[in-house]
Amino acid sequence: MSKRYFINNLDSPLGQEFYSQLVKEDSEEGVHMATYTIDDPNKMPPKGFKKILKRCKPKLSRKKMLEECDVYVYDVASATQQDLDFVCDIFRSSKTTLEEQKVLILVSSVLTWSAMPDKVKPKVEKKADEEQEGEQQEQAEQQQKKEEAEENQEPKDDENQDQEQEQEQQQIQQQQIIEVPEVIEYVPWEEGDYKLRSASAQYSQLKDWEDMILSLQKENLKIIVVCAGLIYGKGELLFQKYFKKAWLQQPYKLSYQPDGNNKVPTVHITDLVKMIVKVSESIPESNYIFAVDNTQDRSQKAIIQGIATGVGSGWIEQNDDFFKDFTPEEMDCFRLHLDCKPSQMFVGNEETPSDFEWHCEKGIAVNAKKILQEFTIIHKLRPIKIIMESKAENMRFSDILTMISDHYRIPVINQQQIFLDAQDPNYVFPQEMLEDFTEYWPTIQEYIDNKTPAQLSEQLKIYYKVIKWRLSQNDCQNRGFILQNFPNFFEEADFIFYPNKQKLKMKKKPKKKPVVSEEEKKQPQEPVVDENGDPIEQEQAEEQQQEEQQQEEVQEEEQQEEEQQEEEQEGGPKPEDFFPESYIVIKPLGKTDNFDYNRKLIHFFGERNLDAYFIDPRKKTNHDTFEDLRIYIERNGRPYNYLQNEQELIVQYFNLQRIKDLTIKYTRKQAIQIWKEITKVKKDKRQGLVTKYTKYIQEQEQELQQVKQFPFRNYLMDFVVPVLNEGLVEVAHILPDDPVEFLAEYLYKRSLNVDNE
Repeated sequence: MSKRYFINNLDSPLGQEFYSQLVKEDSEEGVHMATYTIDDPNKMPPKGFKKILKRCKPKLSRKKMLEECDVYVYDVASATQQDLDFVCDIFRSSKTTLEEQKVLILVSSVLTWSAMPDKVKPKVEKKADEEQEGEQQEQAEQQQKKEEAEENQEPKDDENQDQEQEQEQQQIQQQQIIEVPEVIEYVPWEEGDYKLRSASAQYSQLKDWEDMILSLQKENLKIIVVCAGLIYGKGELLFQKYFKKAWLQQPYKLSYQPDGNNKVPTVHITDLVKMIVKVSESIPESNYIFAVDNTQDRSQKAIIQGIATGVGSGWIEQNDDFFKDFTPEEMDCFRLHLDCKPSQMFVGNEETPSDFEWHCEKGIAVNAKKILQEFTIIHKLRPIKIIMESKAENMRFSDILTMISDHYRIPVINQQQIFLDAQDPNYVFPQEMLEDFTEYWPTIQEYIDNKTPAQLSEQLKIYYKVIKWRLSQNDCQNRGFILQNFPNFFEEADFIFYPNKQKLKMKKKPKKKPVVSEEEKKQPQEPVVDENGDPIEQEQAEEQQQEEQQQEEVQEEEQQEEEQQEEEQEGGPKPEDFFPESYIVIKPLGKTDNFDYNRKLIHFFGERNLDAYFIDPRKKTNHDTFEDLRIYIERNGRPYNYLQNEQELIVQYFNLQRIKDLTIKYTRKQAIQIWKEITKVKKDKRQGLVTKYTKYIQEQEQELQQVKQFPFRNYLMDFVVPVLNEGLVEVAHILPDDPVEFLAEYLYKRSLNVDNE
């Protein structure tokens, strides 16, 4: 760039893009100047810039701008009334003399045309003489036709003639009443029509700023207003919410307002900066330039459809609830209707082609993938691609799977789900695979149920192609996926995650001959002709078709050989974009520690720098297992992906730990309470036994005291002597061998019944 630029508000989106364009040129010393939105004395000038001017020092800024800058760029989106008044005062002052050519560029918006209707194509007025001559010729022709008709007709009665005359008069009256409506043609507005522009009330200030800048007149000063379309690209400003909703597919269908037929001019921010540079380097004659892309279909509906197809689900609808979080200014932009023509300076024509290098010439719909790539880089978005394997599926494995899927907003895909999605009308299934898929599905279902490896066949080729198709959809490409217990064999992984175009090539089926009816056979058939128009026989035509097919096959083989040679030179085949970045193996939740690993599959990914991560969730809660897996998945950095902030995750983790501790504390307290109750019951039981035994002892002691109170002789006479006499009487009667032992036993037996007696 040969010019020295002054950029007002370098920290604005347009200023940042301008800076990225300026720093591409390697310059040892800075030559450009700028201001920031807020003066900061601690900020140093960035690369390529000589000085950052301060608004608090207007005299110094004025001097530096006039002496050391050639082009002054002001953007109405970030400028203020004070900024524009300042630059106008500089050039209106009589003390200001410009010895060199200066260019003042105001970057405006198409919203200054928001109140403009469609431009009607002007009519081409015919000359009066030509109109009269045409009318006379028409009358002469009509009169001649009538005379000829009368001569050819036979003479009729007077009554019939009167009726015909009345009918003719009625027809003439009807022709006079029926007026042919004029066809109104509309044409795009051109930049030369800028004096006719009209803005709505809320954007009248922008138009006033344009008029204020255009009113400046100074020798060696060129004023240019660059009227930019709605800006998109580099992270998105106006269309950010659309891209975010499409990227998340929340909601599934994007919406347009109100009927989507309004024409919305747009421009990529990179193209806008290039246009500004182009205008400053090659100064045009016109003071007003349309900076819009060369989109063929500018309708709002086509733009939204392009975003939905390139980023989201591919579906759109009319839904007012979609715009709940949109600001009134954003709604005004999407409702804008302006059909304008791009400047010839950027698009050129057949006679004078333009040398302008476009970044997104055909707009959002055609360049949605390129814009998405910029969007993901700036917002730090990347897909999370995971394989999760577990031999024993149960509720805990499903819960962990659901937690990861919900956290990263990625779909869970298994073998059955892939083919359900292929049959889902929400997905656009390729027509070339539809017939084969319908035909081979029963065989593929048998292969999935058997869970045993099989040799590559036509059925498995369509099977792998359908899987590749599902993993290449926008939701998997943008956000990622979780493959649940799939692939099962290393052969499947090789066919899915690597191109393998030659191996997965389908055999061409013989074309079915169309059924020709007897009537069609009877009809004469048109002869087949060659390029020169000479007739060709049917056999020759079939031979030509076969030769063309053979040539196509040879060309495909040559292309595949070239691709293989390139891959060998680059160090081997490159994997598909959906090659996984995390491989998780969850151990079974049973009591055994031994289970069969899929060693071949682990070895396959290990050779490709993807080591399996083994985790045992038996001694962990679901949340602890999720945290371990999250740390492993984010080992290369945590993507933005509109996820929860790490600080929020930390707070959530501590809240769960607190709940867990409170639960443990409550459980322990409850256990202590139950133990106290059990201890109290046992203590009460023991106390009852002690009370019972104490009472019995007391009764025994009382009886003993009563016995002790009697005289001993009286006690013997009352209780012992009678029993002893009875014992002696028994001895005298029985005469035992041992009288003493017999008497002792007798007294002992009687002592047991003393209480009863």
